Formats: sequence, structure tokens, C-alpha cells
Amino acid sequence: MNAAEIVKSARERKGLTRKQLAVRAGVTEVTIWNIETGRTDPKMDTMLAIMRVLDYDIVFNPRYRGGYSNE
Repeated sequence: MNAAEIVKSARERKGLTRKQLAVRAGVTEVTIWNIETGRTDPKMDTMLAIMRVLDYDIVFNPRYRGGYSNE
């Protein structure tokens, strides 16, 4: 899933309109629409604010690129 799909799906599961999510996250409704339609990639602080309202955590995991090991 990409950011657009995650935000839209989580918002709908929570039963929020775009406007309600925008107000609670401190962003504009246009920002939510742009993210959900894939017209923009959200800034990290924007995504954190939105996902906090939607009760989601953002987790970063290191990618294994092969060839190196700590073992």
C-alpha cells in the first residue's frame, strides 16, 4: 500500500470525513484530498500528524542490501 491508500483506508475505517481529519490533524482538506488521490507525497510532519489522528504508528525498518553482516 502507498500513502494514498493507507490514509484513505484508515480515515474511512475511523468514520471520518476528509474535513474532520484535516481539522484534527491541523492541515487543510485540500492536503488530505491531494494525499488520498496521489497528487502529492506528504511531508513527514504532515504524515505523522495525520496518522496520529488515525491511531497509526509509522515504523521505519532497515533494508537488507546484502553483502554485510554484523555476525
